[in-house]
Amino acid sequence: MAELFAGVGSVAEGFRRGAGFDVAYLNDVDPAARDTYQENYGKDVPYDLIDVQGVTADRIREKVDGKPIAGLLGCPPCQGWSTAGPRREGDVRNALLGDFFRLITDLRPMFFVMENVPAVSDRVELSRALQELSPHYRTWVGVLNAASFGLPQSRQRTLVIGYDVRTGVQPLPPAPTHAGVRRVWDYRSEQLVKPSADTIDTILGAAPRLGSTVSSAYSMAAHYRGGVEPLKNFVTVGEALRDLDPESGQKPSDYVRGLGGGWLPPENHRPWGHGPDLVARLSKVAEGGRPSSDVTAGKRYYSQAYARLHRRGLARTITTNFHNPGSGRFLHYSQPRSLTVREAARLQGFRDDFRFIHHPSWQERLVGNAFPPLWAEVIARHVGQQLGESLALSDF
Repeated sequence: MAELFAGVGSVAEGFRRGAGFDVAYLNDVDPAARDTYQENYGKDVPYDLIDVQGVTADRIREKVDGKPIAGLLGCPPCQGWSTAGPRREGDVRNALLGDFFRLITDLRPMFFVMENVPAVSDRVELSRALQELSPHYRTWVGVLNAASFGLPQSRQRTLVIGYDVRTGVQPLPPAPTHAGVRRVWDYRSEQLVKPSADTIDTILGAAPRLGSTVSSAYSMAAHYRGGVEPLKNFVTVGEALRDLDPESGQKPSDYVRGLGGGWLPPENHRPWGHGPDLVARLSKVAEGGRPSSDVTAGKRYYSQAYARLHRRGLARTITTNFHNPGSGRFLHYSQPRSLTVREAARLQGFRDDFRFIHHPSWQERLVGNAFPPLWAEVIARHVGQQLGESLALSDF
């Protein structure tokens, strides 16, 4: 199995941990990502530090000593299409989507999985690429949410799953595992709300993008056809973070123990150096609430800026700038500061023994750019189950 745009290898290692796939090849241009991956997993797997435009199928085959590649994974950086950015049509990073599909065509893996921002599902570039693959791959495209699969974070993402037509299997999305009956904090109404088909989108912060041609795909309600009550309860911010404060006396949750945590103080848990004036202003923001004008010093920001998390709510998408309280809802639910690297990593589903190295700002970037490894495990198990017989009978 190979991963392009691998970062710290969270998807590939999620597939290894979740379904037993061997990681054979990784590619990225970020030396800090490579160093961090090798710090945690060693140097046995070839980590190709080269622009993906220079990666060819022959190069990958050479790096893996001719071993067949069962699956190709990738999260092309399409920030030019993200609603969190300026959405520049000419952003050169948008073209990297084509390189991912070029290598699918040349490598012909049994399956591929691609993740990206929700807006990509609207793009003509994606529909054209999938149309060109259609003689060889059956595909599923849709928008899913990490919280629906046991993450304490509402992270909305487009997933593309493709299976070689020779498998005879039509890819389907994994079914949600979490929602439940326990009330959770809704940041829009600022009150506790019971999950239901009517409230699930507001709880998750899911909403159509203005001008979207496939706006219905952004709603999570359609994925809960079997109802929300039989599912496990959503995992909350408090369950993910409460044991990191030694003064709280709170025991680690099942979620934290599942990440191998709760036994020793994890690394990467140093608070950012907020100045005293900022700390005083942040102290005025209520748990789960938004700031008043005196907190933002009278400046206008978008709605989530300087907002505080709620221990009984879900985190919003962890970005590469979570140290900055003005860039999103990144305030700790009870302390006057932004999330630490370890807290953000917990919300992303990284194991506690995963070490982030180099400068803290680099660590922050790697955490925010990563696809949640715990979510990758869920997808890996789903793919493994769908392709079980085909994988067993193949050379992969």
